Amino acid sequence: MRNLLLSLLLFCTVTGYGQMVKAYSSGPRVLTFSEQEYSRMQIKVKGGSFKLTAYTPDSTFIMEYGEDDVHPLYTFRGDLRLNRAGCDSIIFVTSDTIEMRVWRGKNWTRTRPYLGKVTIRPNLIYLEAIVQVPVEEYIAGVVEAEGGMSAESEYHKAQAVLARTWLITNMGKHKKEGFHVKDDQSSQAFKGVPHGKHASMISMAVAKTKDTIATYDGKPIVGFYHSNSGGQTVLPQDVWSQELPYCRTVFDPFSKKESKYRWTKDIPLADWNDYLVVPAEFDWSAFFVGLPEGRQTHYIIGDQIWKLETLRRHFKLRSGYFTASVVGSNIHLEGFGFGHGVGMSQQGAMRMALGGFSWKEILDFYFQKLEFETVQKF
Repeated sequence: MRNLLLSLLLFCTVTGYGQMVKAYSSGPRVLTFSEQEYSRMQIKVKGGSFKLTAYTPDSTFIMEYGEDDVHPLYTFRGDLRLNRAGCDSIIFVTSDTIEMRVWRGKNWTRTRPYLGKVTIRPNLIYLEAIVQVPVEEYIAGVVEAEGGMSAESEYHKAQAVLARTWLITNMGKHKKEGFHVKDDQSSQAFKGVPHGKHASMISMAVAKTKDTIATYDGKPIVGFYHSNSGGQTVLPQDVWSQELPYCRTVFDPFSKKESKYRWTKDIPLADWNDYLVVPAEFDWSAFFVGLPEGRQTHYIIGDQIWKLETLRRHFKLRSGYFTASVVGSNIHLEGFGFGHGVGMSQQGAMRMALGGFSWKEILDFYFQKLEFETVQKF
């Protein structure tokens, strides 16, 4: 979500909210299994009737199956062939569940269930599968992928509102590539329609917040969320660059009670010095002792300013919230939280829901001066 602010501003400027709502209503086109390239996939329509359309360079091939027909399992490779014919794309359309999995390493991934229309296309030696999902089923799938382990309905409602708000402000993020969003955390996690143990609860929570989005000053917000704040959230300008008036820093006791609150990591001192461009004799112990108390967002070293978010990404840390010390030939980090720390802490929100807070109270805790509107108002 690092480039989310820029994509939001560009998309709103070019297209306006009317076109966003139109695309939203049709359901997002989602690039699936996008976290890693693959050259083999399997797809099967679970039941009901479906239509398969294959487009070759010189013709169009159509197959239709009824609900009483045997539904084949299709296996495709990177050259995308059907009955030995090379295809530019293959489209599956059904009102039933479509199951897909891809080959990664030496194993098949877990099967993911989808609803909607699936378009498979070759990309050099790899494959791409794009699913156009009904919008509420997409939101429910995001809520499950982002926090499906929770049994708290009010948390799921809060997550649904943020996920829906994120979608309406990002429908144009990958438009030129033939889809709207990816299914990994560069967009929002989406592993198919809900199918876990809390699937019914999640779908009901999404339905109860149907079409509701969070707004500020009459416009949809950028609905940031992360896994665990470590006890204190941060402002977006301390992580990226843009100031947002509805974001604020809050002390978050709810996140301190959850599983992703603490972490540790040792980084070789030489690697730390190389990245921060300081001489080997730099006195890190004195530097760390001289830092003010509380969550730091940046280091000032000479005339350089280093945002701790950049250290997080470079060293693959769980968060940019940590205290540091020199232990032998390492920089030892005692860390707090998981993620960028802006907006709603998911684990904190789960704990708030467990304590009886409503979804609106949860969002009002992590943000400020929000209003809640329906998508159709834009």
